[in-house]
Amino acid sequence: MKAKYVGMGAALAAALVLSACGGKASFTISGTVTTSGGTPIANNGLVLQNGSDTVAVPLGQTTFSFPNTVSYGTEYLVTIKTQPDHMTCNVSNPHGSAGQTTSISVQVLCAQNTHSVGGTISNLTLDGLSIINGSSSGAYAISKGATTFTFPAAIPVGTPYGLTIYTQPKETDTNGNVTKTQTCTLVNGTDVMGDADRANVVITCQ
Repeated sequence: MKAKYVGMGAALAAALVLSACGGKASFTISGTVTTSGGTPIANNGLVLQNGSDTVAVPLGQTTFSFPNTVSYGTEYLVTIKTQPDHMTCNVSNPHGSAGQTTSISVQVLCAQNTHSVGGTISNLTLDGLSIINGSSSGAYAISKGATTFTFPAAIPVGTPYGLTIYTQPKETDTNGNVTKTQTCTLVNGTDVMGDADRANVVITCQ
């Protein structure tokens, strides 16, 4: 004899009745899956588990329920068995005891993985060089003498990027007059971010 969970008072009453009959109330473990922006996950592959019980959550789905119920008083622990493609998910309230709350609702929050982009620099003898990613992010200044760089803003997997020179290096006197300049070129700055950091951008200054 089983009863679905419909509320604390009802659950406790059902548990007492079922206990007298030699049975226990049962509960469904369910919950929500969203991104930090509140949108559904955009990738397949997420699998949740509670003990040996598992449930797959496909892209676009915002809720889940485990196929098997748990008995009143049973401890549960929801974990990530398999992360979705290109994403990392965490369970915010993974464990508890069935019947201690009015419902078993677990929240899973996922975020697209991010990676850095950078590369090498040669012959940078003046200050003033800066680069930018597209047109929406801030410029990143690179000091003279630098031989490597990493753009400070990480890029989500699957997102296009385009690093370009924003300002060229120069030297000025105390009156603000330009006394020296360099011209730097940048190659391999445009691509779509994959599943690993990129360090293949090359800046050459003359």
